[in-house]
Amino acid sequence: MRTLCSALLGLAAVLLAVTAFCSAWLAENVVSDTGFTALGQPLGTDPAFQEDLSEAIGEEAAATVQVPDALVPLIQPLITGAVQGVQSLPEYPQAWDQTLQRSHALTFDGGPDITLDVAPLVSLVTGSIGAQSGIDVAPPEQSPITLAGGDQQRNLDALVSVAGAWPFLALGAAAAAVLALLAARHRSAALAWLGAGALISGGLLWFAAGSLPSLAARPAYSSAVAETFAAAFASEAAASLQAWTLPFMLGAAALLVLGLILGSVSGSRRRRRAYGRRS
Repeated sequence: MRTLCSALLGLAAVLLAVTAFCSAWLAENVVSDTGFTALGQPLGTDPAFQEDLSEAIGEEAAATVQVPDALVPLIQPLITGAVQGVQSLPEYPQAWDQTLQRSHALTFDGGPDITLDVAPLVSLVTGSIGAQSGIDVAPPEQSPITLAGGDQQRNLDALVSVAGAWPFLALGAAAAAVLALLAARHRSAALAWLGAGALISGGLLWFAAGSLPSLAARPAYSSAVAETFAAAFASEAAASLQAWTLPFMLGAAALLVLGLILGSVSGSRRRRRAYGRRS
């Protein structure tokens, strides 16, 4: 009975630990403003995403620059040139970070859609157009591009709730692990099984993280920008989650080795005692 109880508690500890780990990753890299910005920074130089984004920025810039119809043929080449050269501007990295920060705030605080606010990038384009043409162009306050519509507020609220639960999940995992060790007949064996279970779970999680890009490609997106953003962001998220998983697996391996060592030492003591009784 004690062995069964220890095994069930150990299984609960491993499942809670993996859930807490995923929850903590979401809190740090998706729900957190700084984490989301850091995760999305490489997209600023992703060729496929930037190609689609440039077209959207050009459309937003054209809507921002209000000129008489007679001047449109003169302004359009300036817009095209400014959009093509926006990534070479020294202000571009900061504008891209601001885009991610504003998008995060607009999505998590504004809702209900998942939105990319490219106003900082459009401002770079319109500023370049204004400098070349002498036209005073006011930068837009917002230039939202919907990445996922259909009222995502419920999903976002659930994501925030799951991310915020990681400390409680971690405490639950620790409590279950301690109870599993206390209930076990051989605590060194129980410790080794806990480490083995966590190591296997970490390996499965590592492989599951690698499938995030393929999962992101399944929904039907409303625009090319949304599709390429989802693919590129999922690739960055997969790499980040896999990097997080490595220390988790190393810790699990340490528990496994410690349990095996303690079991070996305990077994040696029992054999010496048995030998002493026979002699």
